[in-house]
Amino acid sequence: MSKVEAALDLILINSFPLVGNSETSLICITSKWRSRESITIDRDQEDVTNQHREPLEVNEDSKRPTAKTVVWKREQASETIGAYYCEGKLKDEVTRIHTMKMPLGASFHPVALTVTANKGEPVNISFIRMAAKEEDAVIYKNGSADLSPQIENLLDPVELNSGVEFKPFCIATGMPLPKSEEFKLLKQDGTVLRPTLTVTSNRSEAMFTINRIQPRDTGTWVCSVQTVAGMAEKPFQVTVKVPPVPQYAPRLTDSGHNFLIIDINAELHLGDGPVVSTKLLYKPAKRYQSWMSVEVKGTTKRLDNLEPKTEYQFCVQLSRQGEGGEGHPGPQASFTTAALGLPPPEGLTLFPKSMTSLNLSWHPLTLRTEDDIRVEVERKSVNDNGDESSVITQVPGNMSNLIIKDLEPRQQYMCRVRVNTRSQGEWSNYLYAWTFSDRIPPAPYNIRFSNTTDTSSVISWTTAEGHSISSIIISYKIYGKAEYNHIDIIIKNTSITQYHLKGLEPNTVYQVQINAQNNIGLSNPNTSFELKTLPETKAPYESKGGKMLLIAILGSAGMTCVTILLAFLIMLQLKRANFQRRMAQAFQNVVREEPAVQFNSGTLTLSRKAKNSPDPTIYPVLEWNDIKFQDVIGEGNFGQVLKARIKKDGLRMDAAIKRMKEYASKDDHRDFAGELEVLCKLGHHPNIINLLGACEHRGYLYLAIEYAPHGNLLDFLRKSRVLETDPAFAIANSTASTLSSQQLLHFAADVARGMDYLSQKQFIHRDLAARNILVGENYVAKIADFGLSRGQEVYVKKTMTYVNTTLYEKFTYAGIDCSAEEAA
Repeated sequence: MSKVEAALDLILINSFPLVGNSETSLICITSKWRSRESITIDRDQEDVTNQHREPLEVNEDSKRPTAKTVVWKREQASETIGAYYCEGKLKDEVTRIHTMKMPLGASFHPVALTVTANKGEPVNISFIRMAAKEEDAVIYKNGSADLSPQIENLLDPVELNSGVEFKPFCIATGMPLPKSEEFKLLKQDGTVLRPTLTVTSNRSEAMFTINRIQPRDTGTWVCSVQTVAGMAEKPFQVTVKVPPVPQYAPRLTDSGHNFLIIDINAELHLGDGPVVSTKLLYKPAKRYQSWMSVEVKGTTKRLDNLEPKTEYQFCVQLSRQGEGGEGHPGPQASFTTAALGLPPPEGLTLFPKSMTSLNLSWHPLTLRTEDDIRVEVERKSVNDNGDESSVITQVPGNMSNLIIKDLEPRQQYMCRVRVNTRSQGEWSNYLYAWTFSDRIPPAPYNIRFSNTTDTSSVISWTTAEGHSISSIIISYKIYGKAEYNHIDIIIKNTSITQYHLKGLEPNTVYQVQINAQNNIGLSNPNTSFELKTLPETKAPYESKGGKMLLIAILGSAGMTCVTILLAFLIMLQLKRANFQRRMAQAFQNVVREEPAVQFNSGTLTLSRKAKNSPDPTIYPVLEWNDIKFQDVIGEGNFGQVLKARIKKDGLRMDAAIKRMKEYASKDDHRDFAGELEVLCKLGHHPNIINLLGACEHRGYLYLAIEYAPHGNLLDFLRKSRVLETDPAFAIANSTASTLSSQQLLHFAADVARGMDYLSQKQFIHRDLAARNILVGENYVAKIADFGLSRGQEVYVKKTMTYVNTTLYEKFTYAGIDCSAEEAA
């Protein structure tokens, strides 16, 4: 702790100490925080006895509020000779500064200005008498040839933040070196601080300590050193700043079930700037949890991965430069995330209706009478990405389409949809569409010909976007022929950008023209392009005998191929008949009513031994050539599941292909056919494994269902438990699972929607478990395993599960007597 005491600083200014014929004066100055009544100027009667005794005329200095002065006119020069002092009083302490005024003509002059001698030796100091006067000769000595102290390397100015510890250094040189007690630091209010630490080497360094500096300490501070050789002072400026604190609490801009967008609202703040850092502090309001912080660049901040329907507290902390620049957090505000919303509608499509409107449609929603369901549609132009350009439309939940009007022609728009109840739902992905054009389209450009032969050539082109082009028209004719001899090719699929022209004549020049058509009309004719085919390629000349030999060889080979083909077709037909016979027998069991199965061109017929024959079930047919098998992903005793790449409706997609092994029993074939029947009756739903199609090949039935890339939910959850699978990762990230509660809720909601759909279709799963839930694309949970196959993989079961009938039919289907005792 520094020593603090009152201080009195005095300065005595002696103008013209050697009095001549000019005006002279004495000025006594004290510190600015002292009054001039505490100082005075007077003659020093004790040091010089032969000076004037008359009192001095001491006046207040008009230029300095804390100074007094004595002025002698030229005619009073003889009265000025003598000793004087400036005296200041502070409490019981009296401080004096002495000076003298001497005549310009001295009575004695020293013989030498410098005298050097060894310590202890007698010294003779010689003077020359210059004037004979009746006065005493007095010689003073100052003690030694010491050097007065000098203050070095003092920081000026100094800027500090309020509340920090301030440790200024005062460094001084001189001979002798200043000691600790000879240093002092004067604050702006006159408080004197003594050093807490002094280091002496070739210079003296004194450190002062101020524990908590405050804004009231702003002002001019003085470092002072006083030794036997003299005194030195050096002022420096200290400025104490107050860290900034926001005046207002943050505000909410937008919210969802797992995010909040916060407006910082910290433009106005108390304290001093400039603000160099802004932090947003937040924590759950109803939990004992420490504050979390995030750095903010800008005026808003989006916080993701929050808990649904949870209240959070927020405040803002500002910082300025320097140590201790962090201000106190500002006012707090509380905001709550929305409840977990409904998923967006399915089957969203957006297409143009006119030049000023678009048609947005979706699958009808499953409504509940207790819920007030609204469908919210947001649309805006792609060319304007500002939030203020968005237009929101609300429609009732029983609607499944919306005509978006008042649009601009030939503009691309983006739309997204969500379903709101008491809480807001999740937004769909953006859909994009152009309005119809209000002008004819430009002709295709960048026309090129490639792979030209003697009878064909490939033409390619590029079309301008945004003109609602509905078709491309290619016209060509032989150069020089009449106009009516041209051939027109109309291409409706505008995504096609090249076409293979065939049936051309060799070594012929063609004129080719390509146009585009939209809702307004045909594009202006562009420049005709010339295409010349290559000369005809002729076979080399062969002798008549050689041709006959070639014909004989080809005929023999052809007959062989035809024979092999006929044998293959006969075997295939026999195998197919055998397969149909086995499948029919699989459903003819004498103990219970088992259906017989028949497959014929995409229809499935399951019939029991009843009087009325049931209607056949139609299933989508896959071509054998459209299936490309990859890996085996599941295998049981009588069934097998393979991953494959299939082509359906012109699109390539992954699928899981199920098939029965050759030695499968009649029951296995019946169960397999029953699974196909169940999937056909269930139809399509995003939360069940859906049927993609079926294919019959060489007497075997192949069943294609959706492929789930993430496997079953049981294994998926086990892999997420990093505390068991990867303890190092779990400890480092302070987590036991890689899945959030939000993701788990999504899984539960997906399963609930799937089971609700099964209930609507009057189906009972009877074996709902995590192993029978598959995780598909985008981590969507899908209910699986509707079949009765055997095995341990996800797609092949070991036990029988009845899902395709009501409870009474279940018991009947399994051959169980439905008496009350057994049913209980």
